[in-house]
Amino acid sequence: MSKKVTLRKSGNSLIFTAPSELTDKVGTKYSVTQHEDGSVLYTPVEHVNVFSTEEFKKHDFRRDLEEIPEAGEVKPVGREKLL
Repeated sequence: MSKKVTLRKSGNSLIFTAPSELTDKVGTKYSVTQHEDGSVLYTPVEHVNVFSTEEFKKHDFRRDLEEIPEAGEVKPVGREKLL
């Protein structure tokens, strides 16, 4: 499919209208890249579950508790103590 669209301004944003013939669902997220020749490429962004990534699985949360004071246990200082 090849259609001509017009770049428009809305507030502080620039908007390309999308033809209704697109097969993607409304709400699909895209990564936008502008090349040196002025062409603009919209690439669908796949959803990544951060909890199933290797980086998350290998992360040492116990070390975080030791090295980052704010990540440790919070001691109540007033009437916020709960049972």
